[in-house]
Amino acid sequence: MESRIDPTQLLSQTTQTPTASKGQNPEKLKEAVQQFEAIFIQQMYKEMRKTIPDDGLIPRGNADDIYAQLQDMEAAKITAQNGGIGLADLMMQQLMKQP
Repeated sequence: MESRIDPTQLLSQTTQTPTASKGQNPEKLKEAVQQFEAIFIQQMYKEMRKTIPDDGLIPRGNADDIYAQLQDMEAAKITAQNGGIGLADLMMQQLMKQP
């Protein structure tokens, strides 16, 4: 299952070639900015989840936390692939403008 997003790999992909308009593969660039947007959205989900009170009838355990993280990761990935919040589009425009 290829749903794991590695931030260090994403960072190395985006810093290898600063010029996006000459010699850069637009498909790879689009994939990289979508992965970045997915990480950003996942962080937003993580922070939003912290605001939910933990006072239920059944106490939450470690397995619940892991499941919630995996669910957030997949939801963020799907959200970014389907248009996201517009961050990937803005980044793509900016990176394609560079000489």
